Amino acid sequence: MKDSLPHHLLDAKYYSEVELPALLDHWKLDKYHLIGHSWGTILAQLFSLNAKKTSGLQSLTLAGPLSDAKTCIDAQWDEEDGNLGSLPPFVQNRIHSLEKDGAYSSDDYEAINDVLTTFFTLRTSPAPDCFTRAEEKVNQEIYVGMQGPSEFTVSGTLERFNVTGRLHELNIPVLLTHGKYDTMRPSIVKAMEKEINLSKRKMLPHSGHVSMIDDAGLMNDLVADFLNRVETNTFTIQTDKMTENVLFEQKMIEGSITVSIPVYTAHLILTFALGILLGKIKWNGRGGYNRIE
Repeated sequence: MKDSLPHHLLDAKYYSEVELPALLDHWKLDKYHLIGHSWGTILAQLFSLNAKKTSGLQSLTLAGPLSDAKTCIDAQWDEEDGNLGSLPPFVQNRIHSLEKDGAYSSDDYEAINDVLTTFFTLRTSPAPDCFTRAEEKVNQEIYVGMQGPSEFTVSGTLERFNVTGRLHELNIPVLLTHGKYDTMRPSIVKAMEKEINLSKRKMLPHSGHVSMIDDAGLMNDLVADFLNRVETNTFTIQTDKMTENVLFEQKMIEGSITVSIPVYTAHLILTFALGILLGKIKWNGRGGYNRIE
């Protein structure tokens, strides 16, 4: 399938260093917050760390995040804290056997995957229309090419994704959220929290991976409170020794222009959950955006 797609559509660098900057420029957003979920957290991290122009970025909210693909999968199989590691031995062995044989489209694997999805991805049942309609629009070529054939593996172009060692470079407030039953296990998110200087982590007690549906009220409240605190210079972080009131007096410099927050800020929402929006549009320079069918 990969050979039938333009290479850039399977390259996270394209979305983080070409597509997203083009959107920001197109919308003329001088100041903005990024909110990413799932794949969107990868996009947001890569943009923050690698894009040429990030001076307007005021904060990150990373929901169901990962910073290392291998650690993400390993954590799911952990016997004590993993989700897949909590399954009966027979089911675990069956999953390993089917994946080893590449039998992702078999009836057995699809049946197991459907059940696991209700355990760890979206726990709300029946799934709301907004989720089912979005699922129907997923670009499977791009999803499989980047993620792999299952939500519980990473075997595509993102297989070697790892920016954990660079997270200390982020000098903006970061909110990390994850569900109690999330595919992104606590050890994954805690490792990110440890590396990011200005970070707060919150677990949603009723949620799988899709926290904006499973725990919508709490998720909305957490994000609203975080953004309000960033905008009003009252964001705090808890350290081992003390609670620091973080007043963002650090300057964000681009050329000779220096700005500080709080400022009037536009909120850019990136919820690229499960690769839903991948490949639907492509930046075409002065020609604007072209839809990819």
